[in-house]
Amino acid sequence: MADFHTVEPPLSGIYRLGRSASALFAPPDWSNAIERDTFSGRFDDPRTDLGKEQRFRIIYCASDRRTAFGETLAGLRPPIRLASRLDSVIDEEPLDESYFHATDPADRTRGLIEADWRLKRAIGHTILEPGLRFVDLGAARTLQQLRASFETWAPGARVEDVDQSLVMGPSRQFTQRIARYIYEHQDSRGTPLFAGIRYTSRLDRKWECWAIFADRIRHIPGMPGLPETIFPDDPDLLEVASIFQLTIETVEGAGHYDRP
Repeated sequence: MADFHTVEPPLSGIYRLGRSASALFAPPDWSNAIERDTFSGRFDDPRTDLGKEQRFRIIYCASDRRTAFGETLAGLRPPIRLASRLDSVIDEEPLDESYFHATDPADRTRGLIEADWRLKRAIGHTILEPGLRFVDLGAARTLQQLRASFETWAPGARVEDVDQSLVMGPSRQFTQRIARYIYEHQDSRGTPLFAGIRYTSRLDRKWECWAIFADRIRHIPGMPGLPETIFPDDPDLLEVASIFQLTIETVEGAGHYDRP
Protein backbone atom coordinates (compact mmCIF):
# COMPACT_ATOMS: atom_id res chain seq x y z
CA MET A 1 0.00 0.00 0.00
CA ALA A 2 1.22 3.50 -0.83
CA ASP A 3 2.78 5.30 2.10
CA PHE A 4 1.19 8.74 1.78
CA HIS A 5 0.74 11.15 4.67
CA THR A 6 -2.99 11.81 4.96
CA VAL A 7 -5.18 14.26 6.85
CA GLU A 8 -8.89 14.68 7.55
CA PRO A 9 -10.85 17.71 6.32
CA PRO A 10 -11.10 20.66 8.75
CA LEU A 11 -13.85 20.37 11.35
CA SER A 12 -14.78 23.99 10.70
CA GLY A 13 -15.58 23.15 7.10
CA ILE A 14 -14.42 24.34 3.70
CA TYR A 15 -15.40 27.13 1.32
CA ARG A 16 -15.88 27.45 -2.40
CA LEU A 17 -16.41 30.52 -4.56
CA GLY A 18 -18.21 29.94 -7.82
CA ARG A 19 -21.08 30.87 -10.07
CA SER A 20 -24.27 31.19 -8.07
CA ALA A 21 -26.37 29.82 -10.94
CA SER A 22 -25.16 26.28 -10.21
CA ALA A 23 -24.67 24.16 -7.10
CA LEU A 24 -21.35 25.31 -5.68
CA PHE A 25 -20.20 21.88 -4.53
CA ALA A 26 -21.37 20.01 -7.62
CA PRO A 27 -18.75 18.77 -10.11
CA PRO A 28 -17.97 21.00 -13.09
CA ASP A 29 -20.21 20.28 -16.05
CA TRP A 30 -18.62 18.35 -18.90
CA SER A 31 -19.84 21.08 -21.25
CA ASN A 32 -17.19 23.35 -19.72
CA ALA A 33 -14.37 20.96 -20.58
CA ILE A 34 -11.84 21.95 -23.20
CA GLU A 35 -10.34 19.86 -25.99
CA ARG A 36 -10.99 16.10 -25.70
CA ASP A 37 -13.15 16.61 -22.60
CA THR A 38 -10.33 17.71 -20.33
CA PHE A 39 -10.33 20.41 -17.67
CA SER A 40 -7.33 22.68 -17.21
CA GLY A 41 -7.06 22.79 -13.41
CA ARG A 42 -3.94 21.81 -11.53
CA PHE A 43 -5.25 18.41 -10.40
CA ASP A 44 -7.79 17.58 -13.11
CA ASP A 45 -7.83 14.15 -14.75
CA PRO A 46 -5.33 13.86 -17.63
CA ARG A 47 -6.68 10.54 -18.95
CA THR A 48 -8.24 11.63 -22.22
CA ASP A 49 -8.13 8.01 -23.39
CA LEU A 50 -10.84 7.01 -20.92
CA GLY A 51 -14.58 7.50 -21.14
CA LYS A 52 -16.27 10.09 -18.95
CA GLU A 53 -17.65 7.42 -16.62
CA GLN A 54 -14.10 6.29 -15.82
CA ARG A 55 -12.69 9.73 -15.19
CA PHE A 56 -12.84 12.03 -12.20
CA ARG A 57 -13.69 15.68 -11.86
CA ILE A 58 -12.26 17.98 -9.20
CA ILE A 59 -14.03 20.37 -6.84
CA TYR A 60 -11.53 23.00 -5.68
CA CYS A 61 -12.11 24.37 -2.17
CA ALA A 62 -10.36 26.32 0.59
CA SER A 63 -10.20 26.12 4.38
CA ASP A 64 -11.38 29.70 4.84
CA ARG A 65 -13.20 32.43 2.95
CA ARG A 66 -10.11 34.57 2.42
CA THR A 67 -8.28 31.76 0.68
CA ALA A 68 -11.31 31.07 -1.52
CA PHE A 69 -11.30 34.72 -2.57
CA GLY A 70 -7.53 34.74 -3.05
CA GLU A 71 -7.41 31.67 -5.27
CA THR A 72 -10.18 33.07 -7.47
CA LEU A 73 -9.31 36.76 -7.61
CA ALA A 74 -5.67 36.17 -8.50
CA GLY A 75 -6.77 35.70 -12.09
CA LEU A 76 -8.10 39.27 -12.21
CA ARG A 77 -4.72 40.88 -11.63
CA PRO A 78 -3.26 42.68 -14.66
CA PRO A 79 -0.62 40.68 -16.52
CA ILE A 80 2.99 41.38 -15.57
CA ARG A 81 3.68 42.72 -19.05
CA LEU A 82 1.16 45.51 -18.41
CA ALA A 83 2.91 46.69 -15.24
CA SER A 84 6.29 46.79 -16.94
CA ARG A 85 4.78 48.53 -19.99
CA LEU A 86 3.24 51.24 -17.83
CA ASP A 87 6.49 51.81 -15.97
CA SER A 88 8.18 52.90 -19.17
CA VAL A 89 5.36 54.60 -21.06
CA ILE A 90 5.44 58.31 -21.87
CA ASP A 91 2.29 60.19 -20.80
CA GLU A 92 1.35 61.13 -24.37
CA GLU A 93 2.15 57.69 -25.80
CA PRO A 94 -0.97 55.64 -26.63
CA LEU A 95 -1.32 52.10 -25.31
CA ASP A 96 -2.96 49.22 -27.10
CA GLU A 97 -6.55 48.74 -25.94
CA SER A 98 -5.82 45.12 -25.00
CA TYR A 99 -3.83 46.42 -22.05
CA PHE A 100 -6.95 48.04 -20.61
CA HIS A 101 -9.17 44.98 -20.26
CA ALA A 102 -10.59 44.65 -16.75
CA THR A 103 -8.43 47.35 -15.20
CA ASP A 104 -9.33 50.32 -13.01
CA PRO A 105 -10.34 53.12 -15.41
CA ALA A 106 -8.50 55.63 -13.20
CA ASP A 107 -5.38 53.52 -12.62
CA ARG A 108 -4.38 50.99 -15.27
CA THR A 109 -1.95 49.28 -12.91
CA ARG A 110 -4.87 47.98 -10.83
CA GLY A 111 -7.05 45.05 -11.83
CA LEU A 112 -10.81 45.45 -11.67
CA ILE A 113 -13.43 43.30 -9.94
CA GLU A 114 -16.41 44.22 -12.04
CA ALA A 115 -19.82 44.32 -10.36
CA ASP A 116 -21.17 41.89 -12.95
CA TRP A 117 -18.41 39.39 -12.08
CA ARG A 118 -19.27 39.62 -8.38
CA LEU A 119 -23.05 39.46 -8.84
CA LYS A 120 -22.80 36.27 -10.89
CA ARG A 121 -20.91 34.47 -8.13
CA ALA A 122 -21.49 33.33 -4.57
CA ILE A 123 -19.49 31.74 -1.79
CA GLY A 124 -20.55 28.46 -0.21
CA HIS A 125 -19.65 26.57 2.95
CA THR A 126 -19.88 22.90 3.81
CA ILE A 127 -18.54 20.46 6.38
CA LEU A 128 -17.26 17.13 5.08
CA GLU A 129 -17.52 13.79 6.82
CA PRO A 130 -14.54 13.54 9.20
CA GLY A 131 -13.62 10.03 8.06
CA LEU A 132 -12.58 11.17 4.60
CA ARG A 133 -8.84 10.99 3.95
CA PHE A 134 -6.87 13.49 1.90
CA VAL A 135 -3.29 13.07 0.73
CA ASP A 136 -1.19 15.88 2.19
CA LEU A 137 0.77 16.85 -0.90
CA GLY A 138 3.40 18.93 0.88
CA ALA A 139 4.34 16.35 3.52
CA ALA A 140 7.79 14.75 3.37
CA ARG A 141 6.28 11.24 3.51
CA THR A 142 4.07 12.00 0.52
CA LEU A 143 6.96 13.44 -1.46
CA GLN A 144 9.04 10.35 -0.73
CA GLN A 145 6.20 8.08 -1.88
CA LEU A 146 5.87 10.05 -5.11
CA ARG A 147 9.63 9.92 -5.58
CA ALA A 148 9.77 6.15 -5.09
CA SER A 149 6.87 5.58 -7.49
CA PHE A 150 7.87 8.16 -10.10
CA GLU A 151 8.15 5.66 -12.97
CA THR A 152 4.65 4.42 -12.15
CA TRP A 153 2.84 7.73 -12.42
CA ALA A 154 5.18 9.56 -14.81
CA PRO A 155 6.74 6.89 -17.05
CA GLY A 156 9.39 8.23 -19.38
CA ALA A 157 9.48 11.69 -17.83
CA ARG A 158 12.73 13.20 -16.64
CA VAL A 159 13.17 15.38 -13.57
CA GLU A 160 16.05 16.17 -11.23
CA ASP A 161 13.99 15.26 -8.17
CA VAL A 162 10.48 15.06 -6.76
CA ASP A 163 10.07 17.94 -4.34
CA GLN A 164 7.80 20.88 -3.59
CA SER A 165 8.83 22.71 -6.74
CA LEU A 166 7.59 19.81 -8.86
CA VAL A 167 4.35 18.88 -7.11
CA MET A 168 3.28 22.50 -6.69
CA GLY A 169 4.84 23.83 -9.89
CA PRO A 170 3.02 25.20 -12.93
CA SER A 171 3.47 22.06 -15.05
CA ARG A 172 0.13 20.28 -15.38
CA GLN A 173 2.03 17.36 -16.90
CA PHE A 174 3.07 16.35 -13.39
CA THR A 175 0.37 17.68 -11.08
CA GLN A 176 -2.47 16.08 -13.04
CA ARG A 177 -0.63 12.74 -13.20
CA ILE A 178 -0.12 12.88 -9.44
CA ALA A 179 -3.85 13.38 -8.95
CA ARG A 180 -4.63 10.40 -11.18
CA TYR A 181 -2.12 8.24 -9.31
CA ILE A 182 -3.71 9.15 -5.98
CA TYR A 183 -7.23 8.64 -7.32
CA GLU A 184 -6.51 5.08 -8.44
CA HIS A 185 -5.44 3.79 -4.99
CA GLN A 186 -7.80 1.24 -3.45
CA ASP A 187 -7.77 -1.12 -0.51
CA SER A 188 -7.88 -4.93 -0.82
CA ARG A 189 -11.67 -4.83 -1.24
CA GLY A 190 -11.50 -2.33 -4.09
CA THR A 191 -12.67 0.61 -1.98
CA PRO A 192 -11.11 3.97 -2.93
CA LEU A 193 -8.68 5.17 -0.28
CA PHE A 194 -8.56 8.91 -0.81
CA ALA A 195 -11.15 11.64 -1.23
CA GLY A 196 -8.70 14.13 -2.65
CA ILE A 197 -5.61 16.21 -2.06
CA ARG A 198 -4.70 18.79 0.58
CA TYR A 199 -2.22 21.40 -0.65
CA THR A 200 -1.09 24.95 0.01
CA SER A 201 -1.65 27.81 -2.39
CA ARG A 202 1.17 28.94 -4.64
CA LEU A 203 0.07 32.50 -3.82
CA ASP A 204 0.46 32.29 -0.04
CA ARG A 205 1.84 29.32 1.89
CA LYS A 206 -0.66 30.01 4.69
CA TRP A 207 -3.61 29.47 2.36
CA GLU A 208 -4.81 25.87 2.68
CA CYS A 209 -6.64 24.34 -0.28
CA TRP A 210 -8.44 21.10 -1.09
CA ALA A 211 -8.83 19.31 -4.42
CA ILE A 212 -11.76 16.93 -3.90
CA PHE A 213 -12.62 14.04 -6.20
CA ALA A 214 -16.23 14.88 -7.07
CA ASP A 215 -17.46 11.29 -6.88
CA ARG A 216 -16.07 10.95 -3.34
CA ILE A 217 -17.27 14.12 -1.65
CA ARG A 218 -19.38 13.42 1.43
CA HIS A 219 -21.13 16.14 3.44
CA ILE A 220 -22.34 15.85 7.02
CA PRO A 221 -26.16 16.02 7.40
CA GLY A 222 -27.56 19.49 6.76
CA MET A 223 -24.69 20.56 4.55
CA PRO A 224 -23.86 22.35 2.29
CA GLY A 225 -25.31 25.58 3.63
CA LEU A 226 -27.02 28.18 1.49
CA PRO A 227 -24.68 30.17 -0.79
CA GLU A 228 -23.79 33.68 0.36
CA THR A 229 -24.13 36.73 -1.84
CA ILE A 230 -20.82 38.56 -2.31
CA PHE A 231 -21.26 42.19 -1.30
CA PRO A 232 -18.69 44.86 -2.22
CA ASP A 233 -17.92 45.51 1.46
CA ASP A 234 -17.24 41.85 2.30
CA PRO A 235 -14.22 41.94 4.70
CA ASP A 236 -12.42 39.03 3.02
CA LEU A 237 -13.06 40.46 -0.44
CA LEU A 238 -11.62 43.79 0.71
CA GLU A 239 -8.57 42.15 2.27
CA VAL A 240 -7.69 40.15 -0.84
CA ALA A 241 -8.42 43.11 -3.11
CA SER A 242 -5.97 45.15 -1.02
CA ILE A 243 -3.28 42.47 -1.27
CA PHE A 244 -3.67 42.10 -5.04
CA GLN A 245 -4.24 45.84 -5.66
CA LEU A 246 -7.64 45.23 -7.20
CA THR A 247 -10.35 47.85 -7.52
CA ILE A 248 -13.94 46.88 -6.69
CA GLU A 249 -16.78 48.24 -8.82
CA THR A 250 -19.46 48.72 -6.16
CA VAL A 251 -22.41 49.61 -8.42
CA GLU A 252 -22.62 48.27 -11.95
CA GLY A 253 -22.25 50.95 -14.60
CA ALA A 254 -22.49 53.84 -12.12
CA GLY A 255 -18.82 54.72 -11.94
CA HIS A 256 -18.59 53.89 -8.24
CA TYR A 257 -15.37 52.18 -7.16
CA ASP A 258 -13.64 51.14 -3.96
CA ARG A 259 -9.84 50.98 -3.89
CA PRO A 260 -8.87 49.18 -0.66
